[in-house]
Parts: sequence; C-alpha cells; structure tokens
Amino acid sequence: MEQKEEVRSFQERVGISVVPTDPTTLVTSLIEIEDAGVDHIWVGGPPWNPDLLTILAAAAMRTKSLKLGTAIVQVFLHHPVQLAQQALSLHALAPGRLRLGIGTSSPEFAKHVYGIEMESPLSYLREYVQILRPLLHQGEIHHQGRYFATEVSLQASSQLPVFIAALGPRAFRLSGEVADGALPVMCPIPYLLNTALPAMRTGASAAGRACPPIVAHVPVAFTEDRATALRIGRQAMSIYQTRSAYRNMFVAAGFSQQEIDSVSDSFIESLLVFGDESKIRDRLLELLSMGIDELTIGLIPISDAVSEGNRLARLIGRL
Repeated sequence: MEQKEEVRSFQERVGISVVPTDPTTLVTSLIEIEDAGVDHIWVGGPPWNPDLLTILAAAAMRTKSLKLGTAIVQVFLHHPVQLAQQALSLHALAPGRLRLGIGTSSPEFAKHVYGIEMESPLSYLREYVQILRPLLHQGEIHHQGRYFATEVSLQASSQLPVFIAALGPRAFRLSGEVADGALPVMCPIPYLLNTALPAMRTGASAAGRACPPIVAHVPVAFTEDRATALRIGRQAMSIYQTRSAYRNMFVAAGFSQQEIDSVSDSFIESLLVFGDESKIRDRLLELLSMGIDELTIGLIPISDAVSEGNRLARLIGRL
C-alpha cells in the first residue's frame, strides 16, 4: 500500500532566523518566540561566540515545544564524536526538538585559530557527516578516513536530523547525498529552484535515497516604503558581495558583477521581502507554493529590532 506524503502546516514550514546575542538575552528571546506560536527557529553566529548548543540546552529547559535549529555549528569547533555526544545530550533533555545544522564556515579561521587544515572543505564536511550522522542514528561508528579515525560506541542514539550549509551546486549535491537537509543563506529563490534543488536531487538519486528538504533563508523588513527598504537592504547585504563564495553563488544566480558590486536595487529586491504584515505573509505563502520545502525568516530591522522582532514572531505564529 502506497504511503501518503506527510502534509505539514504553514507554521511547520516557516521558522525564524534568530540573531545571536548574549546567552541570557537569547534564551529570553526564544521564550517569547515560542509564546508567539512559532514552531521552530534557526540560530547561529560566528565561531567566537559562546557555545550555541549550551545556550540551546538552557533554552530547552525554559520552553516546551519550540524546535531548536543550529545554523550553523562550525565543524572545526568540535570533533564529530564530541558533537554527537553534545547533540544527544540536548536531545535527551528536549526529545525531538533539535535540528543540527553544521558547516565548514571559514577554513582560514579554522587554520589560524585551531590549526585544522581543510584543504578541500567539502571533502572535510563529507567525512564529518559520514561519522556524525551514523553515530547519531545508530550510536556507533568505525571509521578510518583522510581527516578522522575513530571507533566508538555511545550509550544513546536518535534520528536527529543533520543539515549542512550550502551555497554552490557541489554543496547542494552533497547535502542531497549525505545529509537530512540544506541550509542556504541569501540565495535567490529562482536559484534554489533551478540550481540547488536539481543538484540535491542528483545527489540523493546517486545515493539511492529521497531528496531531503531545503530551508530557504528569506530576509524581511517591515516597511511599505521602497526607498527605505532598499536603503536598509543595501546596508544589510553589502557584506555578502565581499565574500568570494557568495559572489560565485550570485553570479551563478544570474547577477552581473556590476549588480553585485553596487548591491543594485534589482539585487536587493530579488532577496528582500518588505511591506506590512499582510504583504509579507502573502509573499511567504507564495514562496512555499513554488516548491520550497521550508523558509527561515531573517528580520532586517528598520528602527526598533526588539519590537519588530516581536511583530515578526506574531506574524509567523499566526500562519
């Protein structure tokens, strides 16, 4: 008998991308987000921030059902066995609520601070997931590889999903092959639909498995004034055009070097959703109808980050 595909609500498919702050403030923010009715969040931050899983464990004890996603834990911060142990500990405290997003982040930082060489970041990430995911799911791993050698059995296991950060086609193919989902940032929706998803499907098909979900990052701003939206969007997005991985992705998405360098109006409007609650809500629902599995919504504040963050949480909680 054919199994029916699970139908998820809009709330289950839309979460909030939380900007990390100090641990106490972040825990308080997650309590307020849950109270607003939000199903899940994704939170990350640079590798010099306080330990993310420790903070989420504290948040798990102060919340009831909010799903907690990491976007991302940098893989050079943890040996895969240690990360599995930490993730399984959080799962024991909050069963079914952790979604573990990981990525290579900056290989240069990994080398300079931790002395970890990632000559081929995707090869490093592949091997990392080949240890982490079976260890989480089966509680045991016997691995001899290029970067890691480990034989260990843990006392616990769980079907914790592992998502990987992805920007280029090779990373999306890898996510389809070995991970439980992909976490892109600042990728235009047409690029995700026309380039990322086909690459993920190719990877999944090669591995003989179903294609996992993609979680599209969508920045939003609460303003109905186009000029304000463009100004705020340009300020927020100008950092991405200075990073080669993002530049390569934007070129692959069809933008000219001039559009990228100037952070042009068309560039901003291809990424940023702005307007009042009604307009933003309609656009998010439209994106979900186009074939995107999930959205994570990142607020670009106009004047008051706290009040606008609360406004966003209420909007998402009412979908």
